[in-house]
Amino acid sequence: MNDDIEIWLMFAPFWLLGLAALVGSVWHMIHFALVHRRAQAAGHVRKAAPSSGRLQWHELSPDGWHHLKRALIAIGIFIGLCIGGLVVGFAAGLVMRA
Repeated sequence: MNDDIEIWLMFAPFWLLGLAALVGSVWHMIHFALVHRRAQAAGHVRKAAPSSGRLQWHELSPDGWHHLKRALIAIGIFIGLCIGGLVVGFAAGLVMRA
């Protein structure tokens, strides 16, 4: 088998898992936005003032905090998998070329 194909096959699991993490992150961010807007409409969470910029962590509803936390975890996993895949691909390339 060609060395380049072997390197890409070693990188593929990281790429596929990274895409799954990215999709999960987008899903949780969308749900965070929906939950947060509903909580604001119901008066459970205050709306950010134009001068303040954004809400603080303690001002989120529990459901909104759950989705935001999961989205941030998924983004971290995506970045970690991308970096891990690049490192594995680079290391395999160096080992196979030697």
